[in-house]
Amino acid sequence: METLYFEKDTTLDAILTLRIAIIGYGNQGRAQALNLRDSGLNVVIALRDNSKSIKLAKNDGFECIGISQAVRECDILSMLTPDQSMAEMYDEHISRYLKPGKVLLFSHGYNIHYQEIVPPHFVDVIMVAPSGPGYSVRKEYVEGRGVPTLIAVKQDITGKAKDVAISYSKAIGGTRSCCFESTFKQETETDLFGEQIILTGIIPKIINESFKVLLEAGYSPTVSWFVTFYEVRQVAELLSKTGIEEFYKAVSDTAEYGGMSVSNKLVNDDFKSEIKSALDFIQSGDFHREWKKESDSDYPKLSKLRSEQSSSPINEVTKKMLDILSKKDDN
Repeated sequence: METLYFEKDTTLDAILTLRIAIIGYGNQGRAQALNLRDSGLNVVIALRDNSKSIKLAKNDGFECIGISQAVRECDILSMLTPDQSMAEMYDEHISRYLKPGKVLLFSHGYNIHYQEIVPPHFVDVIMVAPSGPGYSVRKEYVEGRGVPTLIAVKQDITGKAKDVAISYSKAIGGTRSCCFESTFKQETETDLFGEQIILTGIIPKIINESFKVLLEAGYSPTVSWFVTFYEVRQVAELLSKTGIEEFYKAVSDTAEYGGMSVSNKLVNDDFKSEIKSALDFIQSGDFHREWKKESDSDYPKLSKLRSEQSSSPINEVTKKMLDILSKKDDN
């Protein structure tokens, strides 16, 4: 089993005196910046001159500087811009200003693994990838917990790269839960697979399609919504706390039998074959090439997929019910 690192195993010593530039201020960038600052570290936000995030970052109390200035003045460059625009930003604002001793830090291995970014040989290249979105990274930290983080070292020129990665993980709350080692390749391919097959793939799709089936069969939209959408949260929370085996022990015998028997019909050999094909598509680099072509063409397929989702009947019911439930929670 991989080595796991926890709070008791780590310190902030490797980064206490370093200046950290958070390049990009989206959900993940903002969460990490706030956590780093709350951990007592020296953090600045690096953005393009016309970035819409400058106002938010300044309102949060951060110093905002240009990206190239950050590269010249800071020790750790935390790359937190979108995958599809990161390479262009790197070429334009970062590569020519890098000097020995700098640390390039990524929270996703995508651009390094697919060689969209090829760092010079004289800088450290590491990854600290939280296993969750930015809002969770911040929420868990504020509540005294943390989101697990994966760390990896691609280049260790200074001999301190791993220590920096572990300390950075601690600073954003990762070691409060656990920090584990991997590689850029493994993180990239498994992350894409998890997103496409489970997290942003099957789960939202099965919710949508199950809701439609119940509506078409004449069931109430509200009842259908609770069964197909709302209860997913309770199941996810139970699974995350107990594991699959204990989860089945916690539900009724009827639910256990029905779920297992029907899912075995749905997740058949053809389905499993499609899952393996999806992994092959990622491992071969074909998904990367397709996504690069898609982003370079101004997202024609993604726009169509978004349009299809926006027309789903579940959207209106979801908005209505979440508004009702949130108001109830406020009372």
